Amino acid sequence: MRRLLLLLLLLFVAAVAALLEPSLYSEQDNIRALDNSSLELQLLQSPKCALVEFINYFCGDCRRYAPSFKRLAAQLYNWQRVIEVYAVDCAQERNVRICREFNISSTPTLRFYAPHFQRSEQQLGVAISSLQTESILQQLTELLANITYTHASQPNFAPISSVEAAQALLSSCQTEQLALVHSSVAKRIILELLPWSMLSVRALAQPQLFDSLGLDGNQTKLCIVNCAGQAAALPLANNSVAAYLASISDLLRARGFAPLPALPLSNSSAHSSDEFYLNAEQSALLAHVLHSPPRVYRADLEQAIDKLLHIELPKVRLFQGDSLLALQRLLHLLQLHNPLNRSGKLLLQQLHAFVSCHNASSELSGLALQLRVLQLQQQLPKIFKAQRYVGCVASQPLLRGFTCALWTLFHYLSVQSARAQTLPGGVFLASVHGFVKHFFGCSNCVQHFLAMAERRQLFAVRQRDAEVLWLWQAHNEINQRLAGDSTEDPKFPKQQFPSYSECSNCRESKSQNASWLPSQVLAFLQDFYSEQKLSNYGLPTTNGYD
Repeated sequence: MRRLLLLLLLLFVAAVAALLEPSLYSEQDNIRALDNSSLELQLLQSPKCALVEFINYFCGDCRRYAPSFKRLAAQLYNWQRVIEVYAVDCAQERNVRICREFNISSTPTLRFYAPHFQRSEQQLGVAISSLQTESILQQLTELLANITYTHASQPNFAPISSVEAAQALLSSCQTEQLALVHSSVAKRIILELLPWSMLSVRALAQPQLFDSLGLDGNQTKLCIVNCAGQAAALPLANNSVAAYLASISDLLRARGFAPLPALPLSNSSAHSSDEFYLNAEQSALLAHVLHSPPRVYRADLEQAIDKLLHIELPKVRLFQGDSLLALQRLLHLLQLHNPLNRSGKLLLQQLHAFVSCHNASSELSGLALQLRVLQLQQQLPKIFKAQRYVGCVASQPLLRGFTCALWTLFHYLSVQSARAQTLPGGVFLASVHGFVKHFFGCSNCVQHFLAMAERRQLFAVRQRDAEVLWLWQAHNEINQRLAGDSTEDPKFPKQQFPSYSECSNCRESKSQNASWLPSQVLAFLQDFYSEQKLSNYGLPTTNGYD
């Protein structure tokens, strides 16, 4: 009995935690959140098709795409008899397995699933090739039209090709009204008319079939028939989908029918209000950071490494070749210069040794890496004590956080690597490049970074101090590009770092456009990202940190 109560308590805590997580979507958007425990079961049991968006909530691309996906989901609400819309957040640790097994290497990723879908090594869903709404709708139309539906309320896309078939359809009279369409866009018309539950819509293969209903096949493209077999040709303003819908819906309304209600308009998404998001602890952290001089917080570095080891790296399905080398380089860098406590340093040493046992011709699964991390952690005292971001705290949900902490970590590692001179010049930047190319899940961010790396000749940098400055310049370039973007936190606007007030010696003058003085900037960065300057604010304890 006690075990059962404990299990129920754990399930309740997990459910509450999931509910309290910031989310890009809610069910009010016609988008249901699924996770590690529910995705495959839902796809297997559902008699409907599914459109699933795999996201990383921290990914700027996902946040920028969210309004478009909400609009798409609102349109698909009319198609709810045949398709449902879901989202899976691959940035959550509980979803690592499902995102790895579905081979989600970048986000946002859209996949289509037929009814009663069961995953296999070869079947991971149909990739939706575009993020443009109309292109998605066109691809979905073709996919949905190729499904054989078994429920009476679901559509039949097979075109009627004979008079006998047309007469048989009329005699069955399964709905009060029947629309017959001869059009190249008949499939889309069938889907868009699904909200009219009293109406069946079928496509005719040849316009001459209208003749069997007493209509002129040369003049008719659309007609509506009642159960008495009375057919009426309907006028069309043009050959667009909208024209067909307008003609049919006008007639149905004139006959006293009404469609199913549309999706209620809502501007809210799950946990989007600042009031809900900023609890007492979060508010205290935010106030502290906003009213303190800029500094590097150990909690942010710890959070970044925590997320790398438990989420970002284990999501990779298979490390092999260049991706295995990238993993080895990253873990070597972290092993040498991490700011973790003694247990954390030992964890990274042992994890790097484990990964290094695999040579270039071998491979390592993400699952094996995940299990090794968990095994090592169980053998050591508590490592990751930071519960929240501090310097990377956000004033609104879904902003800053991991991406901010990741930048902070790489800047810190660049300075520590240059100071220690353990790694050859160029290895640090190669490690960052390998991580972004192979493991960072935000697709557009990766494309921008790789293009910038080529333009700024990342692999030509061979001096350690030059690596520190290269990363600083790259970050400032990205901040300049994203300034004013929808992903920007209004309390932490993206600006050139350091500001004049933070380092008056770093520029030739106070002007924002003044030239930088690289030697002064380097000295500032070496001091700012020094281990001695790390702040322990926000950590529950400082015991164990050397």
